[in-house]
Amino acid sequence: STEGYSIACQMAIRGADVFIIDESAHMAISLKTEIAKTYPNVTSLKEDEPLLGVEPIDVAISHAEYLFFSPRIRKTGQEAKMEIHSKFKDATSSLKKGSSVIYNLPTGIGGNNETISLLEHISGLQMGKGISYFYYPLSKTNLPDIVGSFNGKSDEKLSKLLESDKKVKKFVSISAAEILHAIRTLSQFSNLSS
Repeated sequence: STEGYSIACQMAIRGADVFIIDESAHMAISLKTEIAKTYPNVTSLKEDEPLLGVEPIDVAISHAEYLFFSPRIRKTGQEAKMEIHSKFKDATSSLKKGSSVIYNLPTGIGGNNETISLLEHISGLQMGKGISYFYYPLSKTNLPDIVGSFNGKSDEKLSKLLESDKKVKKFVSISAAEILHAIRTLSQFSNLSS
């Protein structure tokens, strides 16, 4: 997605080892610092089609310490939910023990409970022990200041990856992150509707 590419560029520029998943090519593409600086958005990258390093998706995911789940969704309503679950299963099936999933799609209040259950079922790992889960809903306008964490604990390495403009992200419980996201969304649209 556009938002996913944007956050991937931010991390690549900071020197992180980043791969982006190209669903159409069924490959994981290595995103190096110079590519992230040259192509600041996904449209410019697609238009120019530079030569990029690739590897199979399952290999890239199995080596990932952090998996940011921010797919491009092409459907609406119930079909969107089914598409998201299908993509989530595909993305998380190759995760290794000790990995962390950062869920970047906005959910309603309580929406992450189903995703966490699905992740535990797919991975066979227990949340907080074998695998970690974070809620960080992306939007086109701005990055959130908070990160929802399964156990409410902060992750210093993740915090450094997400840091923007010297702003350190605050870690809160997932339920608090869901409520704060809902408040931010309602505040944004209440001005427009009134």
